[in-house]
Amino acid sequence: MALNISQIRTLVQSISGLTIGSDANDDVTQNVVDTFIQEGYQRIVSLDNRFPWFQSTYTIDTIVDQHEYSTGFTRTFPSAESSITFDDINEIISVTNETNSGNKLIYIDNFKAETVWTGTNDIAGIPAYFSLWAKTLQIWPKPDSVYSLTVRGYRKPSYAWLTDTGQDIDLNDEFHIMLVNFVVARLFQFQEDPQMAQVYMGQFESGIILQKDSLMAPNSNQPLILSGGFEINPYSWQRYMSNLAIRAVATGEWS
Repeated sequence: MALNISQIRTLVQSISGLTIGSDANDDVTQNVVDTFIQEGYQRIVSLDNRFPWFQSTYTIDTIVDQHEYSTGFTRTFPSAESSITFDDINEIISVTNETNSGNKLIYIDNFKAETVWTGTNDIAGIPAYFSLWAKTLQIWPKPDSVYSLTVRGYRKPSYAWLTDTGQDIDLNDEFHIMLVNFVVARLFQFQEDPQMAQVYMGQFESGIILQKDSLMAPNSNQPLILSGGFEINPYSWQRYMSNLAIRAVATGEWS
């Protein structure tokens, strides 16, 4: 269930029985509650840099004879947005050249790249490698033309929902209700009720670990075959006939 910050406040007040507001008779101020909400959010997103919610795809065009890129990214997934900078990207996992026949760029350590493409050896060509350094994407060798690159990775969390009550919390929906448990626990701690604080904090901690393990579990759509290699055509006629022959020997009939 997706929640925004107003809904979180309402649930927290209902569960804890504490009044939230700016009146002298209220138990706790809204600013304190919002601080606890942000704290819980930061705890969750720090569990892993690769939650599916933050998966993003970007495009960028190279510039002739330029190695490094910190601006000029355009996000195409999950929503379109231009003028993206490297600061908005949390982690890059792949870079692909989409121009002409295309090629997948190989990650290389930046120090290693600088030892290869240096001095008179820094010759422009088709991008083949990429590295990351000082909040920039480095392309090796430097492009000899304009190439369209697709960059896949994980964006940084957005905190716009803290002030825009119309936005849902920027996190997988499964974590939203668990965030309520964290805030209730911190409020009971704030009210010097350690027993109740421990109960809700325990529910929060066990819940986020279970959900994290579920979200980050390996894909089970197809069994893993060790040393199976990359199959371009997994439904080959040769394999089909081979398996059919084996079954025929075992059963005494073709089927």
